[in-house]
Amino acid sequence: MSNNRPHCNHSVNKNKQQPVSTTHPLIEGRVDALLGGGFSLTISLLVIIWGSLSESKMNWALGFVTTYLLTDLLINSPHFIASYRILYSKHQNFRRHPFVTLVLPILAVTLLGYVCYWGPLNTSNEPGSSVSQPKVMLALTYLAPVFLGWHYVGQAWGTTACFAYLSGFRMNPFQRKLIRFGFMSLFAYHLTWACASMELLEQWFPQQRAGEFMIKALMSVCRVIVLASFFAGIWGFFQIAQEHKRRIPATVWLPWVATYSWYVMVDVYPQAFFLLQIFHALQYLMFPVRVELNEHQSPHGGHRMLNCDGHMLIYYGALVVIGYIAFEWTTLLERTNLVDQTGTMLLLGTATMMCINIHHYFIDAVIWKIREPDVRESLFGHLETK
Repeated sequence: MSNNRPHCNHSVNKNKQQPVSTTHPLIEGRVDALLGGGFSLTISLLVIIWGSLSESKMNWALGFVTTYLLTDLLINSPHFIASYRILYSKHQNFRRHPFVTLVLPILAVTLLGYVCYWGPLNTSNEPGSSVSQPKVMLALTYLAPVFLGWHYVGQAWGTTACFAYLSGFRMNPFQRKLIRFGFMSLFAYHLTWACASMELLEQWFPQQRAGEFMIKALMSVCRVIVLASFFAGIWGFFQIAQEHKRRIPATVWLPWVATYSWYVMVDVYPQAFFLLQIFHALQYLMFPVRVELNEHQSPHGGHRMLNCDGHMLIYYGALVVIGYIAFEWTTLLERTNLVDQTGTMLLLGTATMMCINIHHYFIDAVIWKIREPDVRESLFGHLETK
């Protein structure tokens, strides 16, 4: 298949899964490069340079993004809902993964019910008063950086490996280790940065500012390891190119180098962390979009009535609307004036965000298992056409 945009009149050959020997797109060549890492790399470099020159202007620019560009509504929330679409659209997932499909949602609803009980007894509705959290939410707050960091680097590694596969490159174990070393070092940096942001060591070791010196030392060590891993990754990509005797296309290495730029941006300008979430969501959305396109193209997909553009427009619109309701239901409820427990509703909104984020981490652990034939077919079914 060429790098042209896939059309809905293509049929997927489900009986063959031949190795890829030439470059194939996931969505379309330029789109793959842009969403896979090109866009986020450009923005990260801009923030690094501009933020270093003028912090006040950078603050204004980031405020403009959060206020007017609606990135959470149009990018971040839809990427969560897209994973639910994949998980719950396949009935076999209930049998294969009952913990993710059933147990975790029940636990999430239980947590929200507990917050409804705990909130009125422990929060105040007075303006400006601080809102405390139940211990279970505090525990999730400390666990969140582990799930989040592993999810970000795991997604970036998966994107790199996917585009390597689509481009016909096969990594040997040593080459994989060289490249994955970079993602693991960034995961270590993510955890250390989160620890520094929450001032955990300062709280645990306050004597003579021991915690402060410890976290500074750990951050310095992480930076050195990240730099070393960057050169190790370059060596890994060089070996792959030499072994296959051809140039590695940008779609393969852009997700890798872009992930480094995300964390350099955060290191230089911590206020830009929310951009890392947006970059991840943009990168992630390519994959459920490809799955949706393949399902729509399939003669058994049941969506032949609409053309491809119409179907995908409805698909994206549904992701936006459902994502907005899922994350903003407490705000919507408050606006109806049916409730007056502001503190409790704030807690419920925070708990909802925590539950969706953690559930999303476990969903991804099961819906992208490439070793399973139906997952490969869903993601790579467009590679073989009749």
